[in-house]
Amino acid sequence: MIIFKNIDYLDENFNWIKNVDITINDKAIQKISSNSDTALDPENAQIIDGKNKVVLPGFYNMHTHVPMTLLRGYGEGLNLQDWLNQKIFPFEALLDADDTYWGTLLGLSEFLASGTVSFSDMYMRMPGIVKAIAETGIKANLCNPCTGFDPKIKYSETESYQDEIFLLDYVKSNPETKIIADAGVHAEYTSSPEYVSQLLEFALEHDLIIQLHLSETAFEHEECKQRHQGRTPTEYFADLGVFQQKCILAHGVYVEEKDLQIIKSHDAVLVHNPASNLKLGSGFASVGKWLDFGVTTCLGTDGAASNNDLDILQEMRLAALVQKGLKKDPKLLSPTQLLQMLTFNGASAQGRTNSGIIKEGFAADLVILDLDTPNMQPIYDLATNIVYSANQSNVYLTMVDGQILYRDGEYTTIDLEKVIFEVNRIKSEKLALLD
Repeated sequence: MIIFKNIDYLDENFNWIKNVDITINDKAIQKISSNSDTALDPENAQIIDGKNKVVLPGFYNMHTHVPMTLLRGYGEGLNLQDWLNQKIFPFEALLDADDTYWGTLLGLSEFLASGTVSFSDMYMRMPGIVKAIAETGIKANLCNPCTGFDPKIKYSETESYQDEIFLLDYVKSNPETKIIADAGVHAEYTSSPEYVSQLLEFALEHDLIIQLHLSETAFEHEECKQRHQGRTPTEYFADLGVFQQKCILAHGVYVEEKDLQIIKSHDAVLVHNPASNLKLGSGFASVGKWLDFGVTTCLGTDGAASNNDLDILQEMRLAALVQKGLKKDPKLLSPTQLLQMLTFNGASAQGRTNSGIIKEGFAADLVILDLDTPNMQPIYDLATNIVYSANQSNVYLTMVDGQILYRDGEYTTIDLEKVIFEVNRIKSEKLALLD
């Protein structure tokens, strides 16, 4: 049992509630009470002083490629297509499961230090990723997205399929796991209709959420229309039946109004990745328009190779600033909307209906921010300070299912010094092969 004493929190409507005690027991928020109600605390409880701190629902990073920490800073200054084909794909072809294990641990250390409790990821060499997540204790929705055009090769003969079977078997054999198996399509431009249809059949059979990249660049969007009789990527996937399943759609920089109507009508989710889109020169997503259409919206960092950091707090701030500047409207994206994207919307999109809110009975997936710092004072409106002033340095504690995974600069399940040594070894080995 853990009790946060004399702490502030943001309730489900992001109202600032001051000076309460929050009891964590059996992976959940057991009780939220005034200080006077808990004068006699249980003898076995771990007491954490919450003075000048606030607890929030943990953050959801809804589009990542976490082992790409191994490529942080590699392939700079290229547009998306050249970046992928000239740099990323050749490097990734050299990776094995041991490499993705160490790359994942590095990414998870950054997630936890910035308050992320769960993430949705698309990558390969799945055994290494799963091992790192299991050791660390964070939550994740995982898939290895299908790619391919060769009609002679069936989806069931691909590495993507083998990784998906591995995931399904792992989840079935480990009922207490924090991992959820999703399915994935990399993008319209990297897969044939036949591959997508086979993947969809697999997702329907196992009732899996589908993750995919959608209309990330103008080139991708317009080339799809040329290939498919004027249909946008959204229309293309809709005609193939992909939206029969719940879909997590990353980027959406060039979605049109007709696309937003399709996305909304199928309750699909759009994930905004402002830093990656800006860094690769892809453009600005019109998130205000997404919200006008009633589309559920989340936030993601994308991979460390195109961001280059995984601090979701920074991503939230950038999302707000870009939209206001793009539309010349300072009212766009309120602090409440942004915090909902980062917390409840992410939990709901992943199918984690017992998380994303500070409320009795909900999972203890929490982040505590330190308010007693220069960048957080003074406070007129706490939600505003969190969106525009907070950063990774303010994260005091990250908890998943009641287990403290990060506290005051220290990890409880990650040997960061060893991780840094191993990822630099991998970098040197792969570069020697590529030279």
